[in-house]
Amino acid sequence: MSRTLAESSGTGAAEADLEACFHCGEPVPHGSALTAEIGGRPRPMCCAGCRAVATMIGASGLDSYYRFRDALPSRPDVPDAAGRFEAWDRDAVLDWHGRDAGDGRLDVTLVLENVHCAACAWLVRRFLTDHAGVADARLDIADGRLRLVFEPHRAPLSRLAAGLAGLGYPPHLDAPGADAERDRNERRRMLRYLAVAGLGMMQVMTYAIANYLGAWQGMDAATEQFFKVVSMLVAVPVALYAGQPFYRSALEALARRRAGMDLPIAAALLIALSASVLITLFGHGEVYFDSVVMFLFFLLLGRFAVLTARQRAGALGTALARALPAQARRRTAEGAESVGIVELRPGDRVLVSAGDIVPADGTVRDGRARLDEALMTGEAAPRPRAVGDAVLAGSVVASGQLEIEIAATGRETALAGIVDLLDPARRRRPGITRLADRMAGVFIGVVLVATAVAAAAWWSVDPGRVVPVMLAMLVAACPCALALGTPTALASAARGLARAGLLTVEPDALEVLPRVTRVVFDKTGTLTRREFTVDEVIASAGRASGEILAIAAALERHSTHPLAAAFRIHDTGLEASGVEVHELGVAGTVDGRNWCIGRADWVGQRLGIEAGGAGAASRIVLADRGGELHAIGVSAGMRRGADALVARLREAGIGVTLASGDHEGPVAEMAGRLGIDDVHARMRPADKLALVESLRARGEIVAVVGDGVNDAPVLAGADVSVAMADGAPLAGTQADLVCVGTSLDAVIEAFAHAPRVRSVIRQNLGWALAYNVSVLPLAALGWVPPWAAAIGMSASSLAVVLNARRLAGAERR
Repeated sequence: MSRTLAESSGTGAAEADLEACFHCGEPVPHGSALTAEIGGRPRPMCCAGCRAVATMIGASGLDSYYRFRDALPSRPDVPDAAGRFEAWDRDAVLDWHGRDAGDGRLDVTLVLENVHCAACAWLVRRFLTDHAGVADARLDIADGRLRLVFEPHRAPLSRLAAGLAGLGYPPHLDAPGADAERDRNERRRMLRYLAVAGLGMMQVMTYAIANYLGAWQGMDAATEQFFKVVSMLVAVPVALYAGQPFYRSALEALARRRAGMDLPIAAALLIALSASVLITLFGHGEVYFDSVVMFLFFLLLGRFAVLTARQRAGALGTALARALPAQARRRTAEGAESVGIVELRPGDRVLVSAGDIVPADGTVRDGRARLDEALMTGEAAPRPRAVGDAVLAGSVVASGQLEIEIAATGRETALAGIVDLLDPARRRRPGITRLADRMAGVFIGVVLVATAVAAAAWWSVDPGRVVPVMLAMLVAACPCALALGTPTALASAARGLARAGLLTVEPDALEVLPRVTRVVFDKTGTLTRREFTVDEVIASAGRASGEILAIAAALERHSTHPLAAAFRIHDTGLEASGVEVHELGVAGTVDGRNWCIGRADWVGQRLGIEAGGAGAASRIVLADRGGELHAIGVSAGMRRGADALVARLREAGIGVTLASGDHEGPVAEMAGRLGIDDVHARMRPADKLALVESLRARGEIVAVVGDGVNDAPVLAGADVSVAMADGAPLAGTQADLVCVGTSLDAVIEAFAHAPRVRSVIRQNLGWALAYNVSVLPLAALGWVPPWAAAIGMSASSLAVVLNARRLAGAERR
């Protein structure tokens, strides 16, 4: 590289190099007198932007940044930022992009430019947390996303954003196109490297062929030297430019005192290039310019294929994030007005008609329509929606028109919840991947030692063979395929399952799923549909059924339990006060009387009465302290795919358990319909967790499938957990996998897909290990020329990537 961190940025360097900017490392224009005081000494600066940033860092007491960083920043463009971010303080923007973090704080995600290394994260965090009103700031250097928790009235977002821009990290609100734009830029940058390497390879190979033919037919020394010089003039700039990804990665690994995967690659390139330049200028012998550029081209080709596969794996999250319209039609007293989606508030009413996209979560207040909810639920057929029905942001109106009362916008919608689940999942590194990385790190150390030993041996036998042997060993035995085999397989598998309607929150689950020996199912909302209806009312005390249901609806309005939805249609607007929501029921005051509704034993214990009469044991009970006791029958049909899933599990020899909080009657009926023998009724969440722990204690690998409402503890305690997306709020679920459809077909696909995932991972790791172990001794013996080593290593990486891509073919059933 033309400059190093030690030369251009480290405070431990010698006197500041007057030809390099201390901040960004760019050349200082001749005659420039710009300086900034860092570490008590004046440091040269190339421009006013660098001086402004360096002065801000020094004045804030953050000089340590220059010691910690292991990559150079871009030259900052620091215009007057005072007015650039004023709009970010508006309530509409904060409500849309922020999430309430309690105590008057907001949680906002920003995307920063020019994030290069861990020192960037340190600098940003220290700079922001020094501001009064900033509670937390966490920067992910992998994608430049900054999670900021702050108090808007004490630390306006515009002021914080202007400060970040002044530091050289211009911020952007996390918008749907942020990932797409970054992915495009990453592909373009890699394509530039690939194009330069490809053109350089073709050019240098032309000169190399001339040399090969000349050596066979006879060529004078001057002509041979001419072709070497011309090859050098092409190969050196090509290798230095197109090899930047590997040089940067190797330097970062060395700065962290680790043997990164790109270290042998960078070493091979620079050793071969340096040796060839020295031979061309000062000595005689064979040069390797053609091998260097060929190796670089094939390696970049493999990296580009991996990059494409990784970006495709994240395509679902991008599609979800971009699913909302830019504008909506809001109902007003005069009719309707077109407003930006960020201006919508809970309680607003919006109009949608055929072809429109629902802009936020809400409830239908007028009209009838059929909505295509495939993006959210996986259902191919449009579903009818009428007054009182809930609708989800991102749904498309297939026919009809609706007036919707907004309940949640922005990051509070179910759609945002899915995106929030997917983002950390894409960045999380599964245990098996970390194991493969450790194996690759150990193998790199072995390769470096073996290369040094082989070089010493060849030096005593034939010094002319030292460089080609070292080059071949470093290139051929690079464990790229070993490190790529597992993450590409898991990413492809997650993409395939997402197409089937199952989102992967915890990638480790795909590795554990094939080893599951028992599956524990919840009943209500999991094996049954969530659309419950009241089918029976057993009244007492002379009350009419409608009056009983109105009281029940007033209480259940405050509950998120699936059974509560059955009373929505009976809600007359009656108000309940002092409401307490419990695991097994709801208590509150309606018309001056204290009522309880829920499971019979809970109601009886709560009120100190006998609540088992009137058929109450198998029904919901509504009672008060005055002795009134009513039983309400609520039922729901079986969820689609439940019978097929249980049958598939039994065929595979996997045990099935039904654990429900419902009464023995309904639970036994469901178990009989599905052929489940191990049945547990009247179970509280703590009882379910104890059951799972007892199963695990006897050696079972347990998967739990629940709706996430009151199953969070047992979902968190299982080896693998699956939650239904139409259950609890998605952002709070404890599940490893989330089924976004209204059927269980996607869970069937997961159990069928998991063994293939394990098989492909084993194939990839086996192939990579076999290739690396076998090619290393061949290269040490001099039997593998450098150009063949380059092709072999790239082919090995491409093979595992292409093998992994087979897992992306899971189709929706």
